[in-house]
Amino acid sequence: MNNLKKVGLSALAGSLVAFSANAVEVTVSGKTEVTYAGQADSTNGNKWGMGNGITFSGSGDVNGMTATYTAVIGDSGQASSNTSETFASSSLMLDMGDMGTVGFDQGVGEFGVSTIDDKMPYAYEEIWTYTGASNGLKAAGGCNVLGYKNTFAGYTLSIELDPGHSESTTDSVGCNGDGANGGTEQTRSGYNWALTGSPMDGLTVGVGVGKENDKDSTTTFVEDDSYTTGFVTYAMGAATVGYQMSENDGGTAGTASNSVEIYGISFAVNDNLAISVNQMDREVEHVSAAVVTEETTGFGASYTMGSASIRLLNAETSNLAGSSTAKDVEHTEISLMLAF
Repeated sequence: MNNLKKVGLSALAGSLVAFSANAVEVTVSGKTEVTYAGQADSTNGNKWGMGNGITFSGSGDVNGMTATYTAVIGDSGQASSNTSETFASSSLMLDMGDMGTVGFDQGVGEFGVSTIDDKMPYAYEEIWTYTGASNGLKAAGGCNVLGYKNTFAGYTLSIELDPGHSESTTDSVGCNGDGANGGTEQTRSGYNWALTGSPMDGLTVGVGVGKENDKDSTTTFVEDDSYTTGFVTYAMGAATVGYQMSENDGGTAGTASNSVEIYGISFAVNDNLAISVNQMDREVEHVSAAVVTEETTGFGASYTMGSASIRLLNAETSNLAGSSTAKDVEHTEISLMLAF
């Protein structure tokens, strides 16, 4: 974020309470965003929306290592009560220097395949974000996960260990609070990793692999989920091109496997304006039916004026969820974001 506001906790200590501790500095940044969005041939109601987020980051020395805590307070617009204002995500990291960084993540997405789930060049959002399309990956999504990352010879290895999450969701819903455990609802567990690097100027490459297991034999999950992904992007002056391929197999008995290809190009028209065009094709391999390709195309643009940005996304998906009879979904969004 721009113009970070800094608060020295050690400076506040004298006026609040007397104690002896190492100096800790907290940085605070935030954003507010107003959107106008809707889908064609659908009931949209009021198309205006607003969301806000405040990020607190604090770090301090721990026996020569650096511990960093990050917490994001966010809402999706003011609801009928203050329950919509929550800690959207948080993480605790310990930087051990040459030995790498270990951490605990609740929704930030610090480790593993989630860091490279879609690395295509975009001027705004990923094209599949709002149409209901899928990029084919089933990582844990950073809910109560442990991680490690380090850089070796210019390549970064990032590992995520998932002790458990609900079989019906892979996002941060249901993350455990302190002193709690997931109980019988969190029956899925696994691991994933990502390796990224830049072998030459302008070229960035990465690969990722993961597996999710079922810990409850009473469910309908009879096979482990395994997934792989790989990407390459190349920047040439004002233009960046990219290609990514992902595959996923396993899960519920009779569930279709899928393979995904994403293409993209972005272009910086000038220092303020960027545009992008992208396409994603997901081949859904049904067990007892023909292969159907879910196709998503999109156009994005962003214009930045200091701390303000105006962004545009238009995306359309056909054959949603691998159904040849599904109605096309077209989503259009205009966003005004202010960062501070």
